[in-house]
Amino acid sequence: MRPACPPFRNILIAIAFLSVGLIAPIQAHADQHEPLTGYIAIDALSGRVLLSENPDQQVHPASLTKMMTLYLLFDAVQRRRLKMGSRIRFSRNAARQPPSKLGVRYKKSITVKTAILALAVKSANDVAVAVAERLAGSEKKFAARMNAKARALGMSRTNFVNASGLHDPLQISTPRDLARLSRGLLYKHKRYYKYFKVKRFKHGRRTYRTHNRFIALFDGADGIKTGYVRASGFNLAGSAVRKRRRLIGVIVGGKSGARRDLNLVGVMDAGFRLADGIGKPRNAGIAPVAVDWRTGRIAKPPRRPGTSAPKARRPPRRATPGVASRSPGSGIGYAAQVGAVTSKQAAARLADDRLRTLGSTVVGGIASVAALKLSSGRYLYRARIAGLTGQQARNACSVLRKARRDCLVVGPPRAG
Repeated sequence: MRPACPPFRNILIAIAFLSVGLIAPIQAHADQHEPLTGYIAIDALSGRVLLSENPDQQVHPASLTKMMTLYLLFDAVQRRRLKMGSRIRFSRNAARQPPSKLGVRYKKSITVKTAILALAVKSANDVAVAVAERLAGSEKKFAARMNAKARALGMSRTNFVNASGLHDPLQISTPRDLARLSRGLLYKHKRYYKYFKVKRFKHGRRTYRTHNRFIALFDGADGIKTGYVRASGFNLAGSAVRKRRRLIGVIVGGKSGARRDLNLVGVMDAGFRLADGIGKPRNAGIAPVAVDWRTGRIAKPPRRPGTSAPKARRPPRRATPGVASRSPGSGIGYAAQVGAVTSKQAAARLADDRLRTLGSTVVGGIASVAALKLSSGRYLYRARIAGLTGQQARNACSVLRKARRDCLVVGPPRAG
């Protein structure tokens, strides 16, 4: 009898949390909670932006580029220019591409289906070039096709130079454009989208496993693509379905793969909470709503003229500075969130430390820890100074940001 092995999902979750767990408490103490370079979450059906930060900042897409390479390959299959069993031959140029690669030798070939799996799962650079040459004759001509398709999809701030995402200073995109590309893959090539959730495939004697740990970390996730080059940091485009609602999220500029994955978990969790709060499609024309992605808390929108004022809230609970209350979500009113880590104890220490540091700025505030449950059953713990007025929370974050420390203003829970 073969010995029992833990499911692949559990292995991925363990790796992700071990990676973050080993460094998070140290980073909490050393004030190294790095902000995201940019992110966006959209409703996949309507395309409406739910939350974002720097969504139009141009960055290097890295291997998220391969989403466009796959888009054009899917186009060719859909139009019957190629079949899944058609062969893609490797030129000398394709075979000599740097890793990550499938390692196909010069003049050898693979099927279109294998190429799709190699791009979606392995993120193989040699396969990307071989596909480009098969479809357009050269990678340069293929890049022109990529840019034409980008314009057609509304990706106005994107420029492609190669098919793989290997770094080139002229290869740029934005979180918003990459979300549009993701949406195009979902709805223009729904038949082939299934390949983005494949966790492993076999080629020759080797089995290749996905780089995308977000699929294992987030309930309902089924894609899409990871990417990394030194010039861009760790990027990720993800999609997930909950209660028949699909969202797409894109993060760029992560400081590590594990942190990037957990950050997208936070963004998508906030997106789903916000989407559920918006409700019916008749609201599709409203503007994006400000939201704290780590908590999912929605900022109170400005009151329209002629509408009744909101019901008065109870005054926030007060406590003596330096006295910590460590129950998740303690305090009402506003809060200053000063970090998010995978250790409850580290989060409590961080909240206590910030409370003492801020002193009179947060008179009446209390140190607290709010837990966010991940689909794996593990928790992300958010260190906060709760029980503040809105002005106190803003002042606290202003002080901390000037000291180059992480801080986010968290609004009060919505009534009802």
